[in-house]
Amino acid sequence: MAGCAAFPFSLPMIPRFWRKRRETPSPPYGPVIIYHHIAKTGGTSLREVVQANYKGKALLELYGPNRGSVAWYEAYYRSLSPERKAAIQCIAAHSAHYIIPVLDRPFRVFTLLRDPVNRVLSLYYFAKILTRKGKGKGADIGRLLDALGWDLGDIYRHAAQGEIDPEHASLLAPFFNGQTRAILGPHLDVTGIPFLPGAPASLHNALQHALHILDAHYELGVTEAYAQSVQYFARVFGWRRVFIDHVNRTKMRPSVQEFPLDVIDRIREYNQLDVILHAHAQNYLKQHLEKGLKSEGG
Repeated sequence: MAGCAAFPFSLPMIPRFWRKRRETPSPPYGPVIIYHHIAKTGGTSLREVVQANYKGKALLELYGPNRGSVAWYEAYYRSLSPERKAAIQCIAAHSAHYIIPVLDRPFRVFTLLRDPVNRVLSLYYFAKILTRKGKGKGADIGRLLDALGWDLGDIYRHAAQGEIDPEHASLLAPFFNGQTRAILGPHLDVTGIPFLPGAPASLHNALQHALHILDAHYELGVTEAYAQSVQYFARVFGWRRVFIDHVNRTKMRPSVQEFPLDVIDRIREYNQLDVILHAHAQNYLKQHLEKGLKSEGG
């Protein structure tokens, strides 16, 4: 993985609200909100707020395996009747943003981004829990690590030595700029993103493309300011039911302060794109909250 070359793509101009062109006019569907639920960012708590504000057919939840492709979303969306499409106000899933290139209506995406060190720690211990009783990719990650006999530090030590087996790369990819990969998923082949430390030139295009997509399509919150993020989303989307609960937290997970410093440094080093995206989201939320306060104050 470490020897992968830079990406052969350019950055297209993306309008803030994008509408797919069709040869024949499409029905006058209203705008739709897309909840891109990035794993291990506090998104399950936000999902409950979403469920409280979009009832019945207004909410289309598409959680489940084998749905992380534009082709799947295109086939699914085409299968819906015009009446079903017209009822949709919000689409929510870990992979919901894969519908972006498919939609024939205005849309806006929202998500939470998290400090990558905390997210990686949460992901690692969640996968270890799922090893014993779970299904899906998280359980597969935990079982792979058990089979290899690797702890969290080993993942980065082997990456530094160029010893990540290509057959294992897709399961281990979430430990290497996993949030950046999630954002980019519908727009380019993220398997080409190398497992490299820092933000070298070979990762520059990926970073710029991810920032471009966020600026074009997303309203952003951060896990560390969860309450403020929910309040901001509520203001943007007109939510009436807002509450601050924390669910699905990973149990028996040491804090950052309890973890070896060399491992923490490795996590941060190998997730520098996520560090930059998280800082971008923090600044985005701060600026938009300040704008809201100014407007409310007259």
